[in-house]
Amino acid sequence: MERILDATAKLLGQMPVDKITTAAIAETANVPIGSVYQYFPNKLAVLAELARRVMEKVDATTASLIAEDFGVLPWDQAIDRAIDATIEGYAQQPGYVQLLLSIRPTPEFREITDESNDRVAAMMAFHPALQAVIPPDRIQLVTRSAIKAVNALQDWALSIDDDPKLAAEIIEEMKTLLKGYLAVYMGEPSEGRPKSS
Repeated sequence: MERILDATAKLLGQMPVDKITTAAIAETANVPIGSVYQYFPNKLAVLAELARRVMEKVDATTASLIAEDFGVLPWDQAIDRAIDATIEGYAQQPGYVQLLLSIRPTPEFREITDESNDRVAAMMAFHPALQAVIPPDRIQLVTRSAIKAVNALQDWALSIDDDPKLAAEIIEEMKTLLKGYLAVYMGEPSEGRPKSS
């Protein structure tokens, strides 16, 4: 299965998604085409599983930064680093952007995106810095809202390959949006103190 996914990632870096076939995946993975169908019913299922693998890898990096930075950096700087690492993680995956654009409208991809969003939101909700200032009965809603809000901007930034300046500006807006929202609970940026109620 890993060979099939690795082969698909390699093909994504070489050709458009619509040119990739299960036969090409099997040939690149050096496995019989029946092996592809043993694990996946069709090409979309292969692409969806590849997207899941990429998201899990990037989410793990983001989780590590959240755990490390929230304890030593002002919260807004920790957010900046987490967003930068997330964008860089996706940008470094061969063909991920065209994968994102090709399967984004599908129910399979929405399900995988929801899983990723929930995973990152849960990591944030578990962090003591957020638990200290966000009421327990609201923290899940707050973190899930924050992640879902910036996800659309993330996809937009990643999908722009002909205007790096615009992509960078969108990423800055992501940071502004997320920090502005969390500042309601965390305090003004670079202070890291909760606002008095």
